[in-house]
Amino acid sequence: MPPTTRRSGSPPGQPRSAHRWPIRLAVAGAALALLAGLMQEDESPVWGSHGRWRPTAANTLFATADGCALCHNAATRSQALRNAAGEDISPYTTWQSTMMASSFIDPFWRAQVAREMAASDGREQAVVDLCTRCHEPMLHHSQVRLGDPISSPFAVADNALARDGVSCTVCHQVTAEGLGSEARFEGHIAVQPDRLIYGPYADPQARPMYMHTRFTATHGAHIQDASHCGTCHTLRTGPNEHLFAEQTVYLEWSNSAFAGEQETPATTCQSCHMPSQGSTRIAHNPGGRDFPFLSERPEVRAHEFVGGNTFMLDLIDQHADSLRPSSSGETRDETHEAARAQLKHATATIEITGVEAGGSELSFTVTVRNLTGHKFPAGFPSRRAWLHVQVLEADEVIFESGAMDEAGRIVGLPDGTQPHHAVITQPTQVQIYELVAADESGEATTLLTRMHDPAKDNRLLPVGWRADGPHAETTQPIGIGDDPDFQGGSDATQFRLALPPTIALDDITIGARLLYQTVPPTWVDPLRAVDAEAARQFVAMVDSTPADSRAEVITWSERQLAD
Repeated sequence: MPPTTRRSGSPPGQPRSAHRWPIRLAVAGAALALLAGLMQEDESPVWGSHGRWRPTAANTLFATADGCALCHNAATRSQALRNAAGEDISPYTTWQSTMMASSFIDPFWRAQVAREMAASDGREQAVVDLCTRCHEPMLHHSQVRLGDPISSPFAVADNALARDGVSCTVCHQVTAEGLGSEARFEGHIAVQPDRLIYGPYADPQARPMYMHTRFTATHGAHIQDASHCGTCHTLRTGPNEHLFAEQTVYLEWSNSAFAGEQETPATTCQSCHMPSQGSTRIAHNPGGRDFPFLSERPEVRAHEFVGGNTFMLDLIDQHADSLRPSSSGETRDETHEAARAQLKHATATIEITGVEAGGSELSFTVTVRNLTGHKFPAGFPSRRAWLHVQVLEADEVIFESGAMDEAGRIVGLPDGTQPHHAVITQPTQVQIYELVAADESGEATTLLTRMHDPAKDNRLLPVGWRADGPHAETTQPIGIGDDPDFQGGSDATQFRLALPPTIALDDITIGARLLYQTVPPTWVDPLRAVDAEAARQFVAMVDSTPADSRAEVITWSERQLAD
């Protein structure tokens, strides 16, 4: 059972008192007194006895990341964990400002959990268990082992293990047991109390880590496998016992060219989301100097976990005073820059082809190609991408589909779900790539625990997706009709537009943009009615967000009719 020591914080590298600190649970509530008898520090180590540095919180299973920073953070007197340009690429620094580190303080997650709990019809504990397994895994798994599961994430708002999000000792202690199987999905990770820290390199120097932390560095090839990420990035929710495939990133990857075939090596999640930084030593001693016996390791990967949720990264940065992330403004800026670079250069391309004008009609094709190893958009079902297409005569707009207003709403859409379009002829038709879920009555819903069936899923498939491939039934497109241009890796939308008889063809310009939005108004609006501080806080954050931050431009293309 995992007793927790809770200690006051100080920056990594600053010493603390060397004496043994009193043990106490880092949780709120009356369970503290009941569990006090379980806390035997001598029987179950929570940290090493050598040296003076202690993490903010630790128990027999986990420790906060600032403990790992003792040796896995860049130091001024060390060459370890710096790239060829001398930049800090250490796990601690690059992780701090990620959505993994911010999983517990993510204001949208907190607002949605409050809404799900309010609508749970007496199933609050099931909602909390599902949501905390991946968003506050250290505290969740610690409390489950104690037989005292978290009753509400809002009751542990200041708990250090919870606030550390998806931290070092979570991912690096996941064993290979059952990875990739249904038993491990929804965050059901296998973590044993043997305190083995798995890493990608063979023959690790285990003594320094064990001496200072009582964790043992161990080679584990599975830490580099996509199935490792699939534990939390495969999520099924729904009413009662019905399972709705809410997030299937790992399953989508499995049915893609990125998964590799025969002699072709796989391009895993880690390959794209943890970019290689070249060779370097991966640790220094607690005094901030290089270990003389450590050599450089190849292909050291930054723990940036680069994704596409720039909107949430911006919100956390803008509201850092109230959300209290552990990161600095500088590291948040670097994470934002990396995320936007990935969106713009490694996510999708767009092309305008087949431009023809004859009589009173203009026709052309807008093709979008997915560069990712999963669907785009992927992950949480709120995310959508769409085409914003304009036709101009000189500087005058004569056709527009997919414009966005200051509230982040797509202009001119009729009520209801916008269908997938093989051909667009009217401004009220917009090509929106999205997952729309329906409840048991067939009505569209944004309540995860009410989702029963997909009403629409025309998100762009990854290259190599096959109808007879792995998990095809779960990841197949829904609602695309007989569109022959929607296929693995791309979609082509035909535009056939009526032209005014007085149009000057030589002055016509066609422009197309692919926009991406992680939290559309259709997901924010229901939160306005939720009587919970987390919901009110998030809605206020969104309402104060500038219009140009409501969506990201992924890519764009432009063609002159005269070309």
